[in-house]
Amino acid sequence: MEIEIRPARERDIPELARLIAGIAAYHESLDPRARFDWDEIRNAPNWLKLVLSRDHHAIWVADHGEGRLAGYLWIHLRRDRQGYLPRVKGYINHAFLDEAWRGQGLMQRMLVPAYDWFRSKGITVVTLTVLHRNWLGSTAWYKHGFEDFSHERRIEIGGQAPKRK
Repeated sequence: MEIEIRPARERDIPELARLIAGIAAYHESLDPRARFDWDEIRNAPNWLKLVLSRDHHAIWVADHGEGRLAGYLWIHLRRDRQGYLPRVKGYINHAFLDEAWRGQGLMQRMLVPAYDWFRSKGITVVTLTVLHRNWLGSTAWYKHGFEDFSHERRIEIGGQAPKRK
């Protein structure tokens, strides 16, 4: 069956919620520092309705029929308030494909309308964040033309001062 790439619709919410739980579980399996609020993840069917209604968010899905999605690409506009130019950038919020559908060019097919959407909003720069230990995802984004630009650093300080090495 041919995969249809199309904008997400409200009736896709149960499948989008499943895929969002999938990316959260995948990230947690890659790195113990990646933790999610599973109550919020389980509540995705409610907050996804709001996301789908906003004009500064867009979601594309890879639909393989009978109400099943192979994956999704969620993008939005992000305003920079620190003086960087351009002030508004495109941002890839989430992107996930079920394992059986990876490596088949579906993300590239979803990126085409996403880039058109960004251009229609006057966007010339698109960014994303990749979990450091997500080698599969990081490699895929390089293949799609993304380059390193900045690196986020993290320290968990808990209730005590961090120890120096």
